[in-house]
Amino acid sequence: MSSRIMEIPLQVDDLMDASELRKKYLQLYGINKDIFDSVNYAATIQQALLPQLRHFERIFNEYFIIYQPKNIIGGDFYWIAQKNDWSVFALADCTGHGVSGAMLSVLGISYLNYIVFGKDYDNLGKILEKIDKKRIEAFHMFTEQEVNNDWMEISLAAFNNKTRELRFSGARGKIIIVNTQGMHILKGHNYPVGGWQIEKNRIYIEQKIFLPENSMVYLTSDGFQDQFGGSRNKKFTIKKLYQFLANIYSLPVDVQKIFLTTEFSEWKNANKQTDDVCLLGIRL
Repeated sequence: MSSRIMEIPLQVDDLMDASELRKKYLQLYGINKDIFDSVNYAATIQQALLPQLRHFERIFNEYFIIYQPKNIIGGDFYWIAQKNDWSVFALADCTGHGVSGAMLSVLGISYLNYIVFGKDYDNLGKILEKIDKKRIEAFHMFTEQEVNNDWMEISLAAFNNKTRELRFSGARGKIIIVNTQGMHILKGHNYPVGGWQIEKNRIYIEQKIFLPENSMVYLTSDGFQDQFGGSRNKKFTIKKLYQFLANIYSLPVDVQKIFLTTEFSEWKNANKQTDDVCLLGIRL
């Protein structure tokens, strides 16, 4: 018995459906390409707003920065400045990723530039209080609406190379200090800047410490420690990060960066990146 492929005649409606489907596909492809191109260009703009190599080299002798947004652009950012005898540096994590987080990071950078350079504050806690008020003012029109008022976690530090005094203030941020005396961690307040839902009349205290020569200081967002991976698919954890930094702090900063990026990549393995990752290391 011979077999025969049944021929199904192609109807005019089928041709019309295929043509319409192709048209829809091309429309969606065009929209997706426009969005992707815009996000990539936004990433270029965001990178331009971040401190450049020449800015770091003018202020610090040894440093490294790990900056890996989750979705091309993100809410983490780092910032540095020189004012009088003080080298000022910060690292922040705005809620959200992608476009929304990036827009909030632009606000954060603009507030730091405006307040540090435009105002005469000599207390880091007062700077954070001013940023807190500025962020809340920016969203004040939404207080009676159901709008998520995103906030910012930030670590803000200043170092005087003449006196070797380090000042720090944090809004759910911290600074990790490692030297021959061991590891010391200065923790900020347990509330961020911005966000009227969280707590009113927030006060940020400035902490002070004197550093011995060749101390390493680290600022980090929570992206590294919260990354899922490893043999049991668990979070990396802040405790593990502390231990890792304690083991590598005496190495040259470029080697530290290689060790950290390799550790993160191997830990993450085939998992998706959980959050934006930003880690700044400076030898003082």
